[in-house]
Amino acid sequence: MRQYLEAKHQYRDAILLFRMGDFFEMFYEDALVAARALELTLTSRSKDGQGGAIPMCGVPHHAVDGYLARLVKKGFRVAICDQVEDPKKAKGIVRREVVRVVSPGTFTDAQYLDAREPAFLMALAPAGDPGRRAIGAALLDLSTGE
Repeated sequence: MRQYLEAKHQYRDAILLFRMGDFFEMFYEDALVAARALELTLTSRSKDGQGGAIPMCGVPHHAVDGYLARLVKKGFRVAICDQVEDPKKAKGIVRREVVRVVSPGTFTDAQYLDAREPAFLMALAPAGDPGRRAIGAALLDLSTGE
């Protein structure tokens, strides 16, 4: 659980999907929230430092994109912590890292965007001389590429 807690510490404001073998699992408060939002079965894993059961739920790794889309559409920010080495070659605990963070503002996978709804992305940057107060803006509709 140390790896999970370290990753969660860095991404406190996100639901952390933590890869364990063939599943992405969620623990503690993330499990409670995700189980409600995704209608998943809530279970528990081992015991915490005080002897209490740790709430847990999970989804198969091959189906994670669908669950990810559902969480993001409900307004959640999601961090994906994946295995970054082959478990068969790992000596000890498999190394894991957060490889992607997705939020409603950064979710750009075309297969999950509603073609009937615009998906705007805006970028702002200071423009001109440092003494002038000018800003350059660019606006893009990700659903059409315009």
